[in-house]
Amino acid sequence: MNFAPIRSLVRHTAIYSIGDFLGRAVAVVLLPLYLRKLSPADNGIITLSFAFIGFTAVFYSLGLNQALVRFLSGDREDDEHLRRRFSTAFLSLLLVGTTVSTLIWVNASRIAAALLGTSGNADIVRALALIVLLDTLSEPLFSLCRARQQSVRFALTRLCQHTIQVALIVYLILFRDVGVRGVFTANVASSSFALLAMAPVAVGAIRPVFRAGLLRELLAFGLPFVPSAVAVLVISLSDRFLIEHLMGLDQLGIYGVAYKFSIPALLVVRAFRSAWAPGVLSVHDPIEARAVCARVTTYFIAAASLLLLFVTGFSRELILLVGGERAPDYLDGHVVIPIVTLGHTLYGIYVILTAGVYAEGRARMLPGIVIAGAIVNVCINLLMIPQIGYIAAAWSSVAANGLMVVLLYLSTRAFYPVPYEVGRIGKVIVATLVVTMALDRWSGDLTLEGAIAKGIVLLAYPTILWGWRFLEAGEWGELRSLGRGAPETLDEKRT
Repeated sequence: MNFAPIRSLVRHTAIYSIGDFLGRAVAVVLLPLYLRKLSPADNGIITLSFAFIGFTAVFYSLGLNQALVRFLSGDREDDEHLRRRFSTAFLSLLLVGTTVSTLIWVNASRIAAALLGTSGNADIVRALALIVLLDTLSEPLFSLCRARQQSVRFALTRLCQHTIQVALIVYLILFRDVGVRGVFTANVASSSFALLAMAPVAVGAIRPVFRAGLLRELLAFGLPFVPSAVAVLVISLSDRFLIEHLMGLDQLGIYGVAYKFSIPALLVVRAFRSAWAPGVLSVHDPIEARAVCARVTTYFIAAASLLLLFVTGFSRELILLVGGERAPDYLDGHVVIPIVTLGHTLYGIYVILTAGVYAEGRARMLPGIVIAGAIVNVCINLLMIPQIGYIAAAWSSVAANGLMVVLLYLSTRAFYPVPYEVGRIGKVIVATLVVTMALDRWSGDLTLEGAIAKGIVLLAYPTILWGWRFLEAGEWGELRSLGRGAPETLDEKRT
């Protein structure tokens, strides 16, 4: 098969991941700072506040960013029509965002009392209103970069944004001793930077033009994503509120710290999601596009399984390494890390399956699928968190994402049949199960000898796949070539 689309997808995914991965990987360094300088209640405020941002951001965007990726990718329209479409979307986001943020600002005291326990945190709620507004205005500019596959600009801006955020948090908490409010001040500053840094993109794309017909067309595609996005947030964030309500801030803190160790898997999926829609839409031959989907699915499952095996084997060691003297307080949360990583892997497969939705414009089917996953997630959390604790929250994300994968596969195979490589995927699953059972032998061994033994066992995974001839003839050479050369943007293709 033609490896060019896969090569382009891998390169853009790698570059998209740089900004988020490096910025957020550095944020792991903040864990000791949070442990030593902030109280459990402060960490609870951080957790709940950013869950609030996640939910409200969906209602700011109205699904317009997904619609922009759909309509701005490829060569479907002339440049002037693209400018009118983008300008209509941006001005709509500006109006909605300003209105909602104003309402939050005016009612900050009441929201703070309900969300954060006291009206004395109204200043934090006002900071949240600013953060969401700034992110709402910068996100369509990032979407334009994605649609044009300008991944370098995307990654550099994200990297600088997260670097500013982390540096300011360290400065404000460690040197100025401003406490938890330093986190939100730093986020306002970094979000302001991102909007200013993306302003040159806006100069070439935004005109003082608004077309109601174009807005209706964008909303027709984008609005069906809103309930889906809310349901995804229910799956990924609602457990924070439930754990805090049912178990208290201390248990939420343990779960939150453990959850952060799954960030590498989450960031890979997020970067892949950013590159996937424009990448698959740029393949104009439908047969080739489906072959790309099949091959990417195989590679994704194989790579994600290796990461899953690593965190399964070394979850305790990761907490001990990062947590320092406070690590024993969080060591019980190690069981969450591989479970949450599995949930992220299933969500990545779900993202791959959305190729048919984007290609055929069938976004209306997504809400029902994701809402079903959200219902399963909430039910498991409500029933099982009181019984087995926060581990139920981790398993609920696996159950929800697994259900979404099954439902989306069954829904799309009728109009977008993909020839998935079932035999090769089966080899990956069997090899993963075999190595997982072998790792269990040393699961509680925290000695150097135990770590070496687990490292040797991990090597069995690629060895098994090699022995079972997982790679086809000549495929290894193609895989080695994926990282060569620079990504080609759509603008470069047109010249």
